Amino acid sequence: MNTQINELQTLNRRTIEELVGDEPTKIAKFHFEFLKQASVVLKSIVKSFNLSDFNELKSQAHYLKTSAKAVGAERCAYFLETIEGYSLAENKPAIKQVIIKLNGEFVAIKKELSHDK
Repeated sequence: MNTQINELQTLNRRTIEELVGDEPTKIAKFHFEFLKQASVVLKSIVKSFNLSDFNELKSQAHYLKTSAKAVGAERCAYFLETIEGYSLAENKPAIKQVIIKLNGEFVAIKKELSHDK
């Protein structure tokens, strides 16, 4: 992935609008579902990390990356893709740093969405 993290948005609203149209209620539902899913998967990622289960870690990161891309959580998708790469290399110290950044990104998404209400 050659994209620079600084070029990516926490939440690119055009992405979800292209998917479901200009329907704020539907978009809000997708964002809510994504955050709910992200919360569960992030726990699973941390559990797999703690168990050094790199296959499961990669699988969980890939699963959530697909959803992140769909809702326009670009930075989140980037971090998840990075975790996938580090999982293949079994680079636990690097994965830990990315999980911390990923967690911060979820906080940023929640903050951004809370301003929408």
